[in-house]
Amino acid sequence: MTPFIFQSPWILCLLLLLFPMAWLLHRARKRRNIVHAQMGGTARSSTHDWLRLAAFVLLIIALARPGIQPHRESISKTGRDVIFVLDVSQSMLAEDAYPSRLEAAKNGIRDALDRFRTERVALVIYAGSANILCPLTHDYDFAHYMLDQANPRAVDFGGTTLLSAMEKCVDNLLIESRTGMQDVVVLTDGEEHGEHNPKIAEQLLEHQVGLLLVGLGDPVSGSRIPIIDEEGATSYLKHEDQFVTTRLNDQGLLELSRLTARSEAGSKYIPAATSAFNLPDLYYQVASDKPVASTEAADSYVVYREIAFGFIAIALALLLIAERTPRSEQTSHPTAASVATNAATTVAILLGLLVSSTSLQHRVSAAEPSPTIHFADALLLQNNGQPGEAIDAYNMFETEQGRVSLSPPQLATLRYNQGLCYLAMADAQAEAEPRSAMSLAMTAQRHFLEACQSLPGFQQAAQNLDPTAQLIMEYSARIEQEEEEDKKRQQQMQDLVERLQELEQAQTELRDQVPSPPRLTAAQRRLGKTNSATEAPDNADTESKRFSQEQGQLQLEGRAILIEMQTIDQAITPPMNDDSTKPVSLLQEPLRLMNEVVAAQTIAATRLKQWNTWHDGREQQQVAIVKIQEILELLASDSDQDGDEGDWDEEDDYESMMEASDSEQAMMSSMQGQGDFASGSSMQSLPVPNYSVEDILMEEEGSLQFRQQQRAKSNEGKVEKNW
Repeated sequence: MTPFIFQSPWILCLLLLLFPMAWLLHRARKRRNIVHAQMGGTARSSTHDWLRLAAFVLLIIALARPGIQPHRESISKTGRDVIFVLDVSQSMLAEDAYPSRLEAAKNGIRDALDRFRTERVALVIYAGSANILCPLTHDYDFAHYMLDQANPRAVDFGGTTLLSAMEKCVDNLLIESRTGMQDVVVLTDGEEHGEHNPKIAEQLLEHQVGLLLVGLGDPVSGSRIPIIDEEGATSYLKHEDQFVTTRLNDQGLLELSRLTARSEAGSKYIPAATSAFNLPDLYYQVASDKPVASTEAADSYVVYREIAFGFIAIALALLLIAERTPRSEQTSHPTAASVATNAATTVAILLGLLVSSTSLQHRVSAAEPSPTIHFADALLLQNNGQPGEAIDAYNMFETEQGRVSLSPPQLATLRYNQGLCYLAMADAQAEAEPRSAMSLAMTAQRHFLEACQSLPGFQQAAQNLDPTAQLIMEYSARIEQEEEEDKKRQQQMQDLVERLQELEQAQTELRDQVPSPPRLTAAQRRLGKTNSATEAPDNADTESKRFSQEQGQLQLEGRAILIEMQTIDQAITPPMNDDSTKPVSLLQEPLRLMNEVVAAQTIAATRLKQWNTWHDGREQQQVAIVKIQEILELLASDSDQDGDEGDWDEEDDYESMMEASDSEQAMMSSMQGQGDFASGSSMQSLPVPNYSVEDILMEEEGSLQFRQQQRAKSNEGKVEKNW
């Protein structure tokens, strides 16, 4: 570190004013001496001017804040270590506490994280085994995020063993240097804890850890454990063909509290049961009289010893000497010289006052902006209709105020404005993305509730709770309506696929009934004979009439399918944009192919009326079959159904195609340019990906949960009662 530094070096640029000031003082003294000579007086000495200039230089140097003897100071936070131990066994899914025991416990931890300011927090979850989701940290946002990931699938296998969680805390989280400054908050229903209570109490007493137990669940009637399968259906957990009923184990938790009561750090059991509870207030009641200690942080800053006051004192002394030194006889009227002198003196005194007020301010960093400025910027963004940017500014303000606790009115105002911003963002996304809008509205509701908790009687926040709840219900109804419409469209698409499969099968059966033209020998082809020279069968007229009528029925079915496809396309195609550009049809290629199917069927019905054109009709039938198969392939590639739905027997189709005549195969090969989907789709522009960052994170979260679930299933056989 540099032993001497100017903490505001840009102020030294004011020294450039020294030259014009010296010129002005010299010019004023010269004119004053001329006036004195004309009046018979003596010339004035330049000592006064040099003293003033020296005082000016010293004041500028002081204003630049010179510092010596640098030393580094670290940022510390004073508080206790709080380890939240959360039971995530299946019994915590019981719904006797609203909305479930697990969610009620997580909401209590969220409230505590929102109220904490200086405490270090950690999160441990347990069931049959224990995992540390969040180590000791001051990053409450990270703790919030990891709390959202806590669920029964986040542990290796089921069961309920609090001892494993305590062993994790002792081995990884409890620090010897912080003995007596650490608390464990356990939120559980108390199932299967009794036999391990002595060992748990022994570890807590050994490390002088405070204990707060919060019991959740109905201790009398209990509740069944709901299980939601992959299809979203709800059932209830059974063991040996009997429904499992889980209750709050009051006796076991009371025993654990009694065993740890003799600890100096204290122990308390809160039977919350099925009622609401305020976890931060409960914790502060327990920890109010406990000692706190500071924790050293990695951040630090350099502090210099200010020596500007010495320069200020010398400058003021020089100005005093300059004014008190005897002068020659002055004129009775003010002259330009006296005005310039008085102006220089006034400027020097003002600079001295400015340096004094600046040097007395204690600042860690001169470049650090005032948090009030960020709050004003956020309000301006909010009023200008930029809620997203306003949220970022409010978060920055809250982050900068993290070291100093906000007063309840300040916190309530902050949460209220954040809630208004989230409501504005929800309203903007309501039409296009109702799910995102509902999530934003629920976030706004939570902020309004926090505002009411921070400042009881905050009418503005309370008045927004009911309208926000109504909005959430409207968004939920809109989401359900969209889901119903999606199911309806999926069913329509499935019905369409089934009709196409039936049409393809019927068309294939009719094609197989139409006799293939006899194969000519090489000698007959050299003589120029054709299939028309072959004698007609005896029942040619009857068969021609039947073939034509049946093909006409298939043609009517194909036209009906085309109309149904057009109706579905109109329903699923997005509306016209604001710039009046025509939307892209989602079934454009299947519709084109279906028109070709109907055209081929119409030609086939005409050709099958006469025996000598049966072979042409049969070729058109084959064209229709190939087009239908291409449509089915396109619909299958875009379908969300299982792979066995909407499928057909490819082996039978392959065999029927192998039975086609040489002329049919030649015709099919010549049609590749028309019917090949790859070549046809190459002319269409690819759709723009519409995956957002939230979609990717949700997909990754789903994959993580799936892996955790598979791991839990592989280990659940290790315990007899895995709830």
